[in-house]
Amino acid sequence: MLVVAAALLAASISLTGIHMTNKNIEKTKISAVIVQGDDLKSLHEVRYEWNGKIVERRPLDVYFRKLGDIGDRVNVYVANDYPDRVFMSRHGDDLISSAEFMGGWGLLLLIILIGERQLLTRINKLEKLQTKDAQNKEDK
Repeated sequence: MLVVAAALLAASISLTGIHMTNKNIEKTKISAVIVQGDDLKSLHEVRYEWNGKIVERRPLDVYFRKLGDIGDRVNVYVANDYPDRVFMSRHGDDLISSAEFMGGWGLLLLIILIGERQLLTRINKLEKLQTKDAQNKEDK
């Protein structure tokens, strides 16, 4: 559980970093077609044309929501200087939502682990006290 909590917190920090890096980059709104993803797959890919090239990429700010069905058209924002970076919103705000979700679950798991450790420590202390009491009664 500790590994999962650490992974969730690391993912949260990573998504926050991606958001901070890309939120103020100038982007252009264009139309794209969904080429991968459905209700069961949380990873979607879109195809769009940029400077005469066809590009297929996963939007960086979509993790836990459905974009639509394969073949549907959606508006995306492509970073002008980095055409491989595509977002569903101008500032990539969904990255922060995903980071909050992962970070919240990671913190919850850590709190549960800390509580469990404290509980086990107290149980061990009580067992030691009971053992001492039993030995003292036997000695008398």
